[in-house]
Amino acid sequence: MRLPFTHSYSLLALSISALLSSNPTVGRSIDNLPSSQSYTGLMFTPNAQVIDTGDFNLSFHQGIPFKNAISDWDSWFFSTGVFQGLEAGGRIVVQNYNCNGYTTTNKNCLRDLSASAKYQLPFIYDYTGFNLAVGAQDIGGEANNFDTKYIVADTTFDTLNLRLSAGYGQSNLSFGIMDGPFGGAEWQPLSFLQLTGEYDAAEFNANAKLFTPENLLPYGAQLSLDYELYTGHQNSNQTVWGINAAVPLMGYSSNKYHDLSKNSAIDIQETVNVQLAKHENSSLQSLVSALRSDGFINLQIGKRQDKLIIALENRRYNHNPIDGVGVALGIIAEHAGADAFADFSKMAKLQQQKNEQNVEVIMLTNGIPMFTVSTDMQCYRAFLENGMPCDSLRFNSYSAKTAFASTQWLIHKINNGFGRSQVIISPELAHRTATEYGFFDYSLALVTNLYTPLWQGAAIDIRHTLPISESDDFKDSAIWGNSAYNNEINRIFLHQAFKLPQNIMTQFTGGYMYGDYWGAMNETNWLSSEGFHNLGFKVSQFRPEDDLNNGKQTSDKGVRLAKYQFSYPKWNWQFELQGGEFWKGDRGIKATTSHWLGDTRLSASYLTSKAQGSNEYEDFLTLSISLPLTPWRDMSPGYIQIRGIDQFTYQLQTRVGNEDGHNNLNTGLGGSNDIQHNLARQYQGQGRLTKAYFDANTQRLRNAYIRYVSITQ
Repeated sequence: MRLPFTHSYSLLALSISALLSSNPTVGRSIDNLPSSQSYTGLMFTPNAQVIDTGDFNLSFHQGIPFKNAISDWDSWFFSTGVFQGLEAGGRIVVQNYNCNGYTTTNKNCLRDLSASAKYQLPFIYDYTGFNLAVGAQDIGGEANNFDTKYIVADTTFDTLNLRLSAGYGQSNLSFGIMDGPFGGAEWQPLSFLQLTGEYDAAEFNANAKLFTPENLLPYGAQLSLDYELYTGHQNSNQTVWGINAAVPLMGYSSNKYHDLSKNSAIDIQETVNVQLAKHENSSLQSLVSALRSDGFINLQIGKRQDKLIIALENRRYNHNPIDGVGVALGIIAEHAGADAFADFSKMAKLQQQKNEQNVEVIMLTNGIPMFTVSTDMQCYRAFLENGMPCDSLRFNSYSAKTAFASTQWLIHKINNGFGRSQVIISPELAHRTATEYGFFDYSLALVTNLYTPLWQGAAIDIRHTLPISESDDFKDSAIWGNSAYNNEINRIFLHQAFKLPQNIMTQFTGGYMYGDYWGAMNETNWLSSEGFHNLGFKVSQFRPEDDLNNGKQTSDKGVRLAKYQFSYPKWNWQFELQGGEFWKGDRGIKATTSHWLGDTRLSASYLTSKAQGSNEYEDFLTLSISLPLTPWRDMSPGYIQIRGIDQFTYQLQTRVGNEDGHNNLNTGLGGSNDIQHNLARQYQGQGRLTKAYFDANTQRLRNAYIRYVSITQ
């Protein structure tokens, strides 16, 4: 039942006058919850708040301003707090989930896929006492039925649990919603209840929001429900209501300082202290044994001048290479004390033992030296105990190969990595979302990837797909039947990687892929000494096994692509520009901006490419999320190690820039026949195995060790 709503114009006047004249108390007591549109806000209007950085939100709403009514269409919206002040996401609007827009005369067969973003301007609150944000929804979709641009300000009265907002918008929404001045109020009388009233630039609305208080649910999750109490729009076929779930993304807090002196962490502080005290009576042999027991392979002990050098390879901590480094350094700190260094001096035949406890760790991948960390163990133990920076800590990827070659090795290859196979199990999803053929069509498969290292830099890579489920449009003879997964071995590769001078990496790959193509590829890149810049290219050529596929002539395929990537770890941000000839013969440029929230990567790509034989470029916007689907600490790497995948990616693409105003399907432009074990993923930690990244994420080394201790002790 909808309740009467009176004195609406007085509410708007109060909102605006209070916003302009108030001097609110600093602080926030009102939860930031989603509107029924593509932004944080009230019912139809936004406020100047944004999703908390690192949170992921998924919302479902019914009741959309569309076709001169509040229609009974559904809205699916996913979004995240990308960085401080910015929320971004994508929305799908749909009514009929199964109809075919090409063959039906049903006018309600529209499915709209679009992006949105809101940015809260920094420093405004410090000088004015109110927040200011700008935003837009329906970015990118060609049929801009929900196009909205706005600027909005708000202020909060903590003592009243009240937030007032006002702004101005331009939109294509029905009834003139958000097309002009708007304003509203949010009142939160209880920790689980919020009431809102708004003027949406055309009429007045009110709703109620019920939600779980923060920190009530596990993992920082929050659930909410909103329901329309009143609307002034006469042609309203649907009560506006929705549900929302929010959860912090994986690993987002992994670089934050952990104060172990707090009461809730006293036990782990004592455990850490006990573990680190082992160094007082630990030998060099016990150090090697501890590293071996935790699963580090290709262990070597050596000397360079009077420094203890330890080379090892991590195959157990696969979310992020920094975790493997942090655990290794922590184990070394537990055992590398005076007695261990006395053993080292005797083994290395050093003339005199010094008080310094200098250690350099060389991290290997498939036997190739990729990264070095050097520190004084006394300093590093203090860092693990209290989190205060260790001045002796140094990182280097540029000269890792030189450091390895100039070391005199005293103990060789304990836990030799030769033939130690990884069986990587993961889901794989081919999908078409919000197309003219259906709301969500898919082919789901279980992928098993056998990866067996051989000699240095070499590995055999065999991949099998097992179909699990598929929708009608992915079945044989259907529109996407050729893209459905088959029960087959669809990849057999031999990789050979080399690390060249000047921090250049190259990998040659030959074999069989996509179930029908034989050929080879080469990927080469250069990484700057700090890790900010990455230049590279990829060249491949594959020939089909059969000249005909379903009666159609097949042709050779390959890529000729160059790229430049800029990484700025302090902002957890990467930008990549890629151009050349893509997998299907189209030529163009692709720009991608990526933001890391812990071990989750959010990316937005803009592609402009010209199909083979075409005279016109087509433009596309793609949003994607990538996250690890494997335990933080995988099983120990014996001769068979079963684990999950380090990066599972889900993406959505929509056409932009088409003057005809349609958003019809494309034929798969911009493909680059990426493989799982490429240079970026296998050897460079997605651009995170660099000095710049470690400098910006030093606390994660300590947090990885604390997590290791809490799991194993």
